[in-house]
Amino acid sequence: MEIKLTVSDRNPSRQGNVLTTVVMTAAMLLGFSLSVLITPASARPALAAPLCGDGAPPDYGFTYDLQQEHWTVNWQNYVTQQTVTQVDGVLDRLNGDSIAQTMILFQSQAQVGNRVNCAVHFLRYMKLGLPAGERKDNGFVFLIVVEPNRIDVHYGVGLGLPALTAPELTTLNRDAEAAYQSTQSMDQALLTLVHGFDTVSRNKYAPLISPAATAEATNIPAAPAGSLGLLPICSLLCIGIFFLAFMVWAFNRLARAGISFGPSGSGSESWGSGFPLDGGGSGPSMRGGGGSGPSMRGGDGSGRSGRGN
Repeated sequence: MEIKLTVSDRNPSRQGNVLTTVVMTAAMLLGFSLSVLITPASARPALAAPLCGDGAPPDYGFTYDLQQEHWTVNWQNYVTQQTVTQVDGVLDRLNGDSIAQTMILFQSQAQVGNRVNCAVHFLRYMKLGLPAGERKDNGFVFLIVVEPNRIDVHYGVGLGLPALTAPELTTLNRDAEAAYQSTQSMDQALLTLVHGFDTVSRNKYAPLISPAATAEATNIPAAPAGSLGLLPICSLLCIGIFFLAFMVWAFNRLARAGISFGPSGSGSESWGSGFPLDGGGSGPSMRGGGGSGPSMRGGDGSGRSGRGN
């Protein structure tokens, strides 16, 4: 300390220069350290989800639920609820007839890379198509790419629908695009597409109806002819009449004795425990569960697809 004071007293300007140099050096080292720590993190590009059609299995970049409320997916910003409900009716019937299990995906052009792959990948991701049977792998997808002034329609076909050919399916795509171009109505374009597909697919495939179980013949023994055949019938009729007469007599006797069969708690004796005879009452409904929720739509097959366009 004594030496430093001596130097400081003799040359105060030199002391100030030294302090300034030390402070600047420390600041430079601090800045360099911060740049080493921060720069790589900020320069590292953010990982973005792959565009539709550019993803890889098993999910291909999709995050949609495999069971959807409607056959049309991501429709909210493009078409009305009424149109989506109409489409559900058409595609429900196609699915119920085991003709085609069909979904329609709306995507903006900014969300799509390879458009043909996008339709095929969505079919695979949603596992569309029956898992077994004569119409196995009958999944189908329409992709509607929304651009600023037009739409571009593509499709993906399951392996179980070989009769649906490229020329007729491409015609459906162009018809839907033309409908939008002429009306500027996405609802009209969607309905044109779905009704056209319904016509084409039904022309190629008839509804698949499960064969009804063969009814087993019941051998009813024939009643013997003549008086011997009428004897058992007459005996049953006599027993029935006797039983009915006995019930009438019994009810009359009970009524005279003051026993009634009215609702319980009415001041007279009653039988039973008050169960209604007309099936009413407050018992639990056979339907149960407070009613069924909305129908969920989706596939349970392999989603195997053969081609797209």
